[in-house]
Amino acid sequence: MESHILKHANDRTEIFQPNERLDHLISRLRIMLEPIQQEVNQSFSNPEYPVIGIVGCPRSGTTFMTQLLAATGAVSYPSNLLSRFAYAPYLGALIQQLLMNPEYDLGNEFSDLRSRSEFSSNVGKTSGALGINEFFHFWRRFFPIHDPGHLTEAELGQVRIDNIRQELASIQSVYRKPFISKIMMLQYNLAYFAEKMPELKIIHVKRDPLYLMQSMSEARVKYYGSDNIWWSVKPKEYSFLKDASPATQVAGQVLFTERAIQNQIKDLPEDRWFEVSYETVCKQPREFIVNLADRFLMPEFVRDLSQIEATYKSGNTIRLSEHELKHLKKEYQLLEASQE
Repeated sequence: MESHILKHANDRTEIFQPNERLDHLISRLRIMLEPIQQEVNQSFSNPEYPVIGIVGCPRSGTTFMTQLLAATGAVSYPSNLLSRFAYAPYLGALIQQLLMNPEYDLGNEFSDLRSRSEFSSNVGKTSGALGINEFFHFWRRFFPIHDPGHLTEAELGQVRIDNIRQELASIQSVYRKPFISKIMMLQYNLAYFAEKMPELKIIHVKRDPLYLMQSMSEARVKYYGSDNIWWSVKPKEYSFLKDASPATQVAGQVLFTERAIQNQIKDLPEDRWFEVSYETVCKQPREFIVNLADRFLMPEFVRDLSQIEATYKSGNTIRLSEHELKHLKKEYQLLEASQE
């Protein structure tokens, strides 16, 4: 399947342009360090702790959700620093502990390096060494496709699930905690991956479709400088949507992604998945965490909620013109009616 992410790399706006010098440096390190990870993998078979996967449409609040749960201290997560070692995450986790964990800092030698993960992002990108990272470079290593999207039966057979589980286990062995990450590479085939990965627990973040479509339309312009280029995940219906108008593409991306996720998780055991709206989490974040801990049978989530605010400001504000919003809503309703 054609990769729009690679095909349109040079079309990105300046802030999202690839960094060739960084890519070259990481490639050099990968040649030296990836064999070490492969050797480490032989010591692991499956994660000891739960792996919590965050799914949902882009711009639905998945980054915020990961930041929120990471703030409880109950889970480990992929940081911007760890992502630089996506090809050797065990070493990356050890290096992060060495540099960033105050418990290993003699005389505050590295205190100037430490940062906190803040509740902010720019189209899923965060700042700071310990900021939340989408970890795409890690997940893509095990998949036959580059863009996150629906996988055929043949493509599923090519996913190296055993290696995924070994490397997640190696990360957990460093932090001794459950691991939480966005899993957009898995989200259109969740039933399959849930069966193959019994440690996987899924949080589905939903958001009001109108604000979701508005944010996705803005993301296209922010990322590519135009709303004419497809951005982010590809539902199974991508072949139908790829030649449609930008408004129809965005509406379909939202509608078909939400339906695909819901259809995949609805038959899983209740302790394997939790569905929540972005709006609800913003209004009652602590109550959400308590409910999640109960549903997932993970009391560690509620041991310390001191870093969790009573409420968070929602990003649901009108920013597009009335005409643009009406057009998006109409396209969504037309697609929805066509599926009934």
